[in-house]
Amino acid sequence: MKMTLFLPLLLVVLSVSTDQTEALALQQSFSPDVHAALREMIASLTEQRLELRSLKKESAGNAAKFESQGAEIEKLKKQLEDYDTKLKGQETETNKLKQQLEVGQVAFSASLSVDDRRTYGPFKSLSTLVFRHVETNIGNAYNQKTGIFTAPVKGAYHFEWYIGAHGSRYGAGAMLMKNGERIFLAYEKKSSHFGKSSNAVTLLLENGDEVFVQQWPHSTLFDDHNHHTTFSGHLLFIM
Repeated sequence: MKMTLFLPLLLVVLSVSTDQTEALALQQSFSPDVHAALREMIASLTEQRLELRSLKKESAGNAAKFESQGAEIEKLKKQLEDYDTKLKGQETETNKLKQQLEVGQVAFSASLSVDDRRTYGPFKSLSTLVFRHVETNIGNAYNQKTGIFTAPVKGAYHFEWYIGAHGSRYGAGAMLMKNGERIFLAYEKKSSHFGKSSNAVTLLLENGDEVFVQQWPHSTLFDDHNHHTTFSGHLLFIM
């Protein structure tokens, strides 16, 4: 009976022992291949790390290079902007010179009376004076038919006007006008004998602005062949 139970148990033990031996043998047969694969993986990872470091280093170098190039580009842009500003300034000066050449010099001087002895006024309101005796009219900017000076170009202009006053109960006054705007007044009052008054002004005029002299209301002006009452002006420089 005991012999019968022992025999199957022995068979089981032998069977288990055989399986373990085969498994160990199988493991030993595969171990070299696994280690080799691991070494290859480690070597590959190491190589990739080295490549990554090299790429990072190269990228940092390129970034520094690009930054330096960016600074050079900004410097060149600033130089171009400065050059453009300088060029525009030169173009402006060139245009002024061109206008100066086209317009030429501008100057005029005229008196109220040609050669006759005459008293003008009094008038109830401002009255534009027409200075008929034109001594100088360079540039033809003064109109001796209307008494109006028209600026041919934008610039600074200087004007002077003188008035003669013969003794009377009226004063003598003349107002310089710019486009209908009152600028300066010259005024004199003499109850007897002869007197004169004058004034002057420099104006910034645009092309087409009009300047003229108007007689002050309730005043009288005197002129004769000696030309006491006059109106003059000239261009100082173009703006």
